[in-house]
Amino acid sequence: MTNLFLHKHSFYKYIFEFIYFSHCDARNNGAQCSGTLGETMFLRLIHNASGIRIDLLKGNVILLQWRINITATNKIKDRSDFIPDNGTFRINDLKHNDSGEYKLTVFDSRGEITENRTLCLSVQGKYLTRK
Repeated sequence: MTNLFLHKHSFYKYIFEFIYFSHCDARNNGAQCSGTLGETMFLRLIHNASGIRIDLLKGNVILLQWRINITATNKIKDRSDFIPDNGTFRINDLKHNDSGEYKLTVFDSRGEITENRTLCLSVQGKYLTRK
C-alpha cells in the first residue's frame, strides 16, 4: 500500500512540475489579473453560464460569445476554451498581446443586460523554461 501511495504521489508531482497556470477571480468589476508568458490563465468570469448569454471583448474585438449553452464565437479558439459549468475562460500559452482591458457583458435569457464589468490582464516575463 505504501509503494502504491508513493508511486501515485511521484506521478502527480511529476505531472504538476510541467503544468504552469494562474487563476483570477474576475467576477468583480475591475479585477486585476496577472499571468506569465507561456502559461495557462483561468479567468473566472461568472458563477455558471447556464441559460445566459455573455460577450467578452478586448478593445473592440469580441473574443468570446456564449449564447445559451453554446459557444457562438471564440476568436482564440486554437488556445482557449470556455467552461460553462463554472463560468471560466481558459487561455493557454499566454502571449504579451493578451495583456489589456477586457469588457464583459452578461445578458439574461431574455437578452436584457444584467452586468457590465471590466477586468485587466497583465502578461509578464519571458517564456518559462521546462525542466
